[in-house]
Amino acid sequence: MTTHHLKIEPRWAARIRANQKTAEVRHDDRDYQAGDRIQFTDHDGSWYYIERTITHVLRDAPGLAHGYVVLSLQDSRIDRLPGLERENLRLERSNRSLRARARSLARRGRA
Repeated sequence: MTTHHLKIEPRWAARIRANQKTAEVRHDDRDYQAGDRIQFTDHDGSWYYIERTITHVLRDAPGLAHGYVVLSLQDSRIDRLPGLERENLRLERSNRSLRARARSLARRGRA
């Protein structure tokens, strides 16, 4: 797995960051492979990067100019969501008795 460091215009970076843009057309000047990571670097007053995982590389398709590829992108944080949701539910359940006690004390304070 390789990490590719690429520059991107701010208007496209914003769409990638918001997961509205999930594909990128690039010169096929690197050995892009599914599973590789891309770190898009943008400058909007402060340097930062957006990291995505390449899920598919489209080469030599009708309408695609020679020497270009279409990269399908996925936010790798999405894979962690089910585990985070389970952890959130576990924490919510473990805090249920504390919340009930806090409500009880709050009601006593008002009485």
